Amino acid sequence: MMKMENKSVKSLAFKPMLLLVAVVLLTSTAVAANNSTGNRIWDADENLSLEYTWTALTYSGFYYDLDSGVGSETLTITLDSDSDRSIGDGDLEYATTPIDTEFEQDDWGSYQVIGFMAERYFAGYTDDTEFADDSVSLISDGILAKVLLDDDDEVSLYSGSSLILEEGYELEVVEVDLNGDSVMVTLSQDGDEIDTSIVSADDDYVYEKEIGTDDEVPIIAVHFNNIFQGTETNAVFVEGVFQISEDYVEIESGDSFGKMEVQTLSSDEITMENSDGISLGRGDTVTIMGKLKFIVADDNTLRFGPVLDMSDPGTYELRGTVAEDEELTWTPLNFEGFYYNIDEGVGTESLEIKDLGGRTIDDGDLVYRSVPLDVSFEHDDWGDFQVVGFMAEKYFAGYPDNEFTDDVSLLSDGKLSKVLIDDDSQTSLYSGSSLILEEGYELAVVEVDTNGDSVMINLLQDGDEVDTGIVSSDDDYVYEKDIGSVDDVPIIVIHFDEIFQGTETNAVFIEGIFQISEDLVEVEDNEKFGEMEVTSFSSDEIVLKNEDSITLSRGNIIDIMGDIAFNVADSGDVRYYPFVEVSTEPTESLSIEIESVIEEDEEIEIEVTSRGAAVSGATVMFGDDEAGTTGTDGTISYTPGTAGTFTVTAEKDGYVSASEKVEVISSDDATRKLIIEVSPESVVEEDSITITVMTAIGGDAIEDVQLYYDNNLIGSTGADGTLSYTVKEAGMHKLETSASSYLDAELNLEVLALEAKFTYSNLQVSPILVKTGEDVTVTVDVTNTGTATGDKNVELMINGTTVDSQSVSLDAGESTSLTFIVSEEEAGTYEVQVGSSTASFDVEKSSIPGPGILVSVMAFIAVAMLIRRKENK
Repeated sequence: MMKMENKSVKSLAFKPMLLLVAVVLLTSTAVAANNSTGNRIWDADENLSLEYTWTALTYSGFYYDLDSGVGSETLTITLDSDSDRSIGDGDLEYATTPIDTEFEQDDWGSYQVIGFMAERYFAGYTDDTEFADDSVSLISDGILAKVLLDDDDEVSLYSGSSLILEEGYELEVVEVDLNGDSVMVTLSQDGDEIDTSIVSADDDYVYEKEIGTDDEVPIIAVHFNNIFQGTETNAVFVEGVFQISEDYVEIESGDSFGKMEVQTLSSDEITMENSDGISLGRGDTVTIMGKLKFIVADDNTLRFGPVLDMSDPGTYELRGTVAEDEELTWTPLNFEGFYYNIDEGVGTESLEIKDLGGRTIDDGDLVYRSVPLDVSFEHDDWGDFQVVGFMAEKYFAGYPDNEFTDDVSLLSDGKLSKVLIDDDSQTSLYSGSSLILEEGYELAVVEVDTNGDSVMINLLQDGDEVDTGIVSSDDDYVYEKDIGSVDDVPIIVIHFDEIFQGTETNAVFIEGIFQISEDLVEVEDNEKFGEMEVTSFSSDEIVLKNEDSITLSRGNIIDIMGDIAFNVADSGDVRYYPFVEVSTEPTESLSIEIESVIEEDEEIEIEVTSRGAAVSGATVMFGDDEAGTTGTDGTISYTPGTAGTFTVTAEKDGYVSASEKVEVISSDDATRKLIIEVSPESVVEEDSITITVMTAIGGDAIEDVQLYYDNNLIGSTGADGTLSYTVKEAGMHKLETSASSYLDAELNLEVLALEAKFTYSNLQVSPILVKTGEDVTVTVDVTNTGTATGDKNVELMINGTTVDSQSVSLDAGESTSLTFIVSEEEAGTYEVQVGSSTASFDVEKSSIPGPGILVSVMAFIAVAMLIRRKENK
């Protein structure tokens, strides 16, 4: 279906006054108290100081310990004027200091961390570190290493199985001794054994290595909690793993990192300055150092701020400016989680705490507002669409008149739709290939016509064809659908830039994709979103307020609405900030197609795609060798010359990078190499699993292969290369093969415990201030996050004493809400606790006389009246 006739829907009419309100909203609430710090975005229109500092309190990329309130990094800029787009030599100053932090394994004490170039690094061990003989300072020698692992999760390991660590390390449980009080372990890296040790129960395995000029630095520490020896099964229980990287950053005075040069280096501080001028050009993204960049608005007004390169896969926390014992208002200028279009200076959201009483935000004192505004498509030729930030996500509100549609408004109908894709990256598609969109949609290129000036395409959703069309060069494909009660809403728009017909290859080049979701968010008065309730709603503004009081309990994460939550310090000081978590910021992710096992000296083809489309110009690394850049078809040829295990990576600006592990085997081993696969992917104890053994190259099933599970023979594969087996104990187990004419293969298999696990969230107390004897309602959400149905006696504790309990029975993944009613006869502050969740309420002495006093008073009055009657006789 090509562009269709749209029924006219009245669009939102934004009066000039409304736009003024939106501007005032940002300018009046986000400006820091002293104008020299407080916001992430420096905006010439915000009356900010020309000497401006970003700290760990104001920029979420810098390392910050909320509990202690200590941050590591600062960045200070000095500008000559509000329009100064040139940062002079030495006018950008960076400083960072190491700070102490506790291990996740409490018994290990503390170590030093330091933020460096907006990344967290290990700086050294302290006198308080339990497993290090002496304090070890890497930073004093100009060395920083990444913290790879720091956790205290309990892991069960069985004989023959391994604890998988980072950077190719594995710690294998070889054997439990006959007395069951110690275990032999071996440490290997990339398959080569490098250490053997005997570890007792309640003891630590520590592996030390020379790091730079520092001798014997512990880089791996593993705490063995218990050791079990049974008649058939031997197991060890690990609770605590710490690992730092052996790939370190070396720092010397005078070293350059990006635009910055090291000025001073000591065990207490690192300082840097820009050695050359830095230009803040319109629309530029300027790399400052490492992953730290400045993003600059494509606008006449100077507007810029720090941003972290989040192209590496992972979860990132975007937080707002930290509040310390105070109320605060967050907008896109000081809360990176809110939607913000820096080019146009458009931010629609604000979150304001109007009053904070101790740790309590009373009913209606947390106010969220959002105002819809027009922004440009990434593909400039299309014009504008209406956007509104809602619960820290970008939503589509409607279309004004633009290149491909008439006025369409969803917000006026109380509907919001997620903006799924909005980009103008050029991608190429070939005949028979598909452009992968969101929500199950894909656009397939069927055929380029003989003249090469148009193309036939099919649109599919979940494999079913929903539309067919013919599109010309420099034209738009538009797919419309009824959304709610609004007819003919363009939900997918794709601009076909060029069409190419060659003698052997036909291709189309797309530049511009826009897609909104069919799954709508409905907004209406009095509707609840988390702790917030819609108090007013119109086509011009959405306002929500907290329906009940919110307690900023120490050490808690408090969900507010959607993905927005408050993180509260585990401290006597009331210190907190709002945050959201995101996976990545770039709009596109790369994908690598390559066999997991390949033969040495044999040419292979590596394909790089994004959303199913070929990506040209991507740089491909094979281990440490640069294989080259991909061609227009997204492929590159490469011949590995050395056997071993390698990481293949693909990178391109504006895309999330991709990596894949591959094993290169010698030609002699090409037909003898086996691999093991297990289904289902997630295995729970008592599951019956299917183990498949096949050749690594070709994937041929292999019969009569003996399989060992934790060194015990469990059978041989059948004609289809499979064997069924029922797993029992939870933990890490080792599968191994043995077959003549084939190399042995092995696989670490994690078996999850068949158990119920109960977590508690959203603990609420209402009201938080009562008189003696009055009822207090306590509610809490209980979720079974385990793998089996289970029962739980949920205890309510007041000031450390259990005062009530309720039993629940929940299936795996099921949740319920419990309500308790309590009252107290004494004035004071009471802490409520369910599991690790805490809240509090205050009790004041009642001004109404108690029952005993009333009886005494009535008796006194009765006696007085009796005496008076006798006197009157």
